[in-house]
Amino acid sequence: MAVVKIPQSSTIAIKLQKGVTSSGNPAYVTRNYTGKPTAADQDLFDVAQALMGLQAYPVSEIARVDNANLVNQ
Repeated sequence: MAVVKIPQSSTIAIKLQKGVTSSGNPAYVTRNYTGKPTAADQDLFDVAQALMGLQAYPVSEIARVDNANLVNQ
């Protein structure tokens, strides 16, 4: 039997540097935006870049997080 991956959702995770901690290390916050699992990487990146202009803090990282179910068939 083969395992099949069934895409469920995709999330754009935009990591922002919110400031610094009392020890001087960077403090981060992540904003998550749910998208379609079939969206192209470039499309998600373009959306993330558009959202970056709306953020008050500098962007540190953009990530794509995919969720899927694994089914044994």
